[in-house]
Amino acid sequence: MPARVQELVPGDSAIAATGGALALGAVIAVVAPPLVGAWSDRLTTPWGRRRPIMAVAVVVNVVGLLMLMVAPTYPLFLLSYLVMQLGLNAAGAAFNAVIPDVVPAAEFGRASGLLGTMTLVGSVGGLIAVEVAAAAGQRQASLAVIAAANVLTLAPTLIAAAGEGPRPPVARPRRPPLERLRLFIRPLFAGDFSWVIWTRLFVNSGIWLIYPFVLFFFRDVVGVARPDAFTTTWQIVLTLTAIPLGIAGGWLSDRVGRKIFVYLGGAAQGVVVLYFVVVLPHDTTAVLLLGALYGLGYGLYFAVDWALACATLPDPDDAAKDMGLFHVALTLPQVAIPGVAGVALSALNAHQHNSGYRVVFVCAVVFYLVGTLLVSRVRSVH
Repeated sequence: MPARVQELVPGDSAIAATGGALALGAVIAVVAPPLVGAWSDRLTTPWGRRRPIMAVAVVVNVVGLLMLMVAPTYPLFLLSYLVMQLGLNAAGAAFNAVIPDVVPAAEFGRASGLLGTMTLVGSVGGLIAVEVAAAAGQRQASLAVIAAANVLTLAPTLIAAAGEGPRPPVARPRRPPLERLRLFIRPLFAGDFSWVIWTRLFVNSGIWLIYPFVLFFFRDVVGVARPDAFTTTWQIVLTLTAIPLGIAGGWLSDRVGRKIFVYLGGAAQGVVVLYFVVVLPHDTTAVLLLGALYGLGYGLYFAVDWALACATLPDPDDAAKDMGLFHVALTLPQVAIPGVAGVALSALNAHQHNSGYRVVFVCAVVFYLVGTLLVSRVRSVH
């Protein structure tokens, strides 16, 4: 996405434009999951509660991706991106509840690790599609590949989710609007589930202070000749390192506990970002090795991310709504972080060469530290 924005927006304005697009898209990503999730919890159809929403929303997502292929200007690119986000997050809102619907509690770690691994495999596939298409001078064609992958993977997802089955609606008493709102957001502020959400919020805040801007860091600080290609390579190294940790970590967490993986993951990611801040490296080999270490931390955390949430869910009858709130901890940083960070990067770098990267990356280290420490407050999971 940053590479495509660079083609549509000139100069350093591309940094702020990238942050702005991510922030606007993430507004949808914050609002849609809990609302669509709450609807999913109450939906009754012959095909279940989750699958109809996933099927329709994937179609909307594919439409957005195909619109992105042909968008000739930044405003149309932005509109297409928002359509894509709407479909993506509506589908995710229903999908979020599938694991607690169909997986036994004793296997939450294994399921969480496999889910994280499949997400990373998809990330590698997307990155390879982008790189191959870019090398052929047809970057937008990668969006068609991603759209096809969404359709092809929807079918086994719907089959796997068949275990949810049709479910009679749960009788719920009528309550005043303010009380309904209080009950809607109560999982954010009560019980172990709330600490899991806050852990995820801070860890992902650290990620989103880094992820949208590594291309510009590699361009301005590391000094690579082709920052878009190098960024793709760095992300592939990161992801390939994270994949085995996702599988092994999730399986092990069912036996040795979840929180140790959060501690180790946050430490590994924080150390890499701190090195970037202190050293401002120019050695591309060292940067790729650091990408592997970052991927190790990323894989360790996301191996147990979903397992922690599923194990601390406050009410199975509100699984999709509450997992939607959990999902907001992934998307809210996209609202609050990239837009502000992009503007700050541009302003601070203009004031003093590369100082913006130091400030923003130090903030990321702080977020990693806070998120890693907060998981210690979870009492019902070790």
